[in-house]
Amino acid sequence: MVTCWVFSSKNRENIRRANERLVWGFWDRDLMKGKKSEFAKKLAKNWRYFLRAYNRIVTGDIVFFQIARAGKIHAIGVVKDKYYDDQTPIWDVELEEGTVVFPWRVSFYIVIYSEEPFTHIFTELKNYVDGYGIGEISPHEARAILSEIEKKTRISININITPI
Repeated sequence: MVTCWVFSSKNRENIRRANERLVWGFWDRDLMKGKKSEFAKKLAKNWRYFLRAYNRIVTGDIVFFQIARAGKIHAIGVVKDKYYDDQTPIWDVELEEGTVVFPWRVSFYIVIYSEEPFTHIFTELKNYVDGYGIGEISPHEARAILSEIEKKTRISININITPI
């Protein structure tokens, strides 16, 4: 069964990097231990929910990449695998700090990316995990996004999406 996910980012650059490297990464709660910020508290509070979602991601799942709070969908990908990597900095913040910040990784067979958003979505995501930017999207919403991508790219997309 294919599950459709939304991965949210604070900026388009992170989505562009996911396209270049065919990989996405999520925060590690332990990197924020001892920090008193509201964000660190949110990560700690939502850690188990994140792990439950992350552990449900499987090969063949569909991911829509969006800008958080704006709902702009800039990419779609097909999941290849997931893994933990604390050695390879990929994103700008990691390269600047010289350490991995997003070690919980998802790799992709393919990512289709657009500088201009394919569409915007403003819908409730099932089991959305705040702070980690991951949630499930309904098959109906996924089909609507795919339809918009088809219109913008003039490419026919045929994916079997079964209901959640």
